[in-house]
This record gives sequence, structure tokens and C-alpha cells, in this order.
Amino acid sequence: MTADAERRHGRRRDADATRAALLRAARDLFGLHGYEAVTLRDIGERAGADASLIARYFGNKAALYRSAVAEDGREVPAAPPVFDLTAYTAQALRRVDERGTPGPLVQSLVSQGGAPEAREAAANDVRTRLIDPLVDHLTAEGVPDPDGTAETLVACLMGVIAMRPGGLFPALTRADPETVGALLHAAARSAVPFLARAAAEDVGETPETEGDIDVAPES
Repeated sequence: MTADAERRHGRRRDADATRAALLRAARDLFGLHGYEAVTLRDIGERAGADASLIARYFGNKAALYRSAVAEDGREVPAAPPVFDLTAYTAQALRRVDERGTPGPLVQSLVSQGGAPEAREAAANDVRTRLIDPLVDHLTAEGVPDPDGTAETLVACLMGVIAMRPGGLFPALTRADPETVGALLHAAARSAVPFLARAAAEDVGETPETEGDIDVAPES
């Protein structure tokens, strides 16, 4: 490699490192404070970089926010073939505990601020990874209104993730992730047969089952 090529390679490596640092800082700050409260200067200071470089690497604040949400979404695991709400909740809360924020993906869902296109992309990502697999499972179980049920359950999960690190609900903040997951799972098991009975009563029928319709089989 020639001296000129080495210098170009070094500059590219430095540029990649700076871009990654800015994106990491944006994820941390947007995830903690939301879109509106974070300035480009905040992100630059957190990254240890000149904030003006955000324009070079991302274009503007909204584009950086979209990149942060997309990057965060790539780390959200897809639901397994059998949706186990207990395990999934515990895994999500451990991730929140490790970084101390709900992350920009969840923040974009629960906040009315931020770039609308980023919020829409986040919602679509959550639908693909979580809601659609849960809808398929609930449909197979014969649950009435599987779309509404799945969206409600996932919204509850997003709310728990958003509220855990803030300390406003100290019992939730200090609760064991598996315990919170088991609580959500139990609530889901109780709600699903209730919905089945309510739907049957609406059409003047008697429900075929009085037992639980589970969102995941018992281990």
C-alpha cells in the first residue's frame, strides 16, 4: 500500500469511527430524553466530536434520529415461533437495565415528538417482529380480534419498557425481569378467555371453552 493509500485508509477509518460515535451518542440520548429535548451539540459532546460533522454523515437531526431508531430496531430480537411473553419481556428488560434507557425505538413509539417517518418506521418494525407473529398465534388459537389483542399486549410491553428506567414507579424499576414477564404473561392469559366469552356473548352464543387460551405453552 502506498503512502497516499495509507493516508486515505486512515482518514476513512477515522471517519467511520466518528460516524459510529455520533450514532451511538444519538441512540443513548434520544433513548433517554426523546427527540425534542436533545440538541446536536448534546450529541457532539457525548460523542467527543464536532457536532457540525452530523450534517456531513447524516444530513440533519431528523435523519440522525431515523438512523438511531433503525439501528436500535435491528437489535430487537424477532419473536420466536411460539411467542413466550414471559421470556421476551425478561429479555427486553435486561437490555433496558444494561443501557439505562428504553432506547430510541421505544421512545419514538411512546412520544408524540420526533420525526413522524421515524415513528412510522419504528411501528412497522415492531409489527413485523412482534405483533404479526403474535397475531398468527392468537388466530391459530381461535382468539377473537387477534389483531387488537396482539397490539394491546405489545403496547403494554412497550409501556413497561418505557417506564422501567425512569424511577417514577420504583417497584417496577427494581422488579426482577422474569417476575415482570410472568405478570404480563398471566395478565394475557386472563384477558384472552375473557375476550372469547365477550365476543360469544355479543352474538348470543355460549363460548366453547371456559379455560385459558395461552399465548405460549406452559414449560
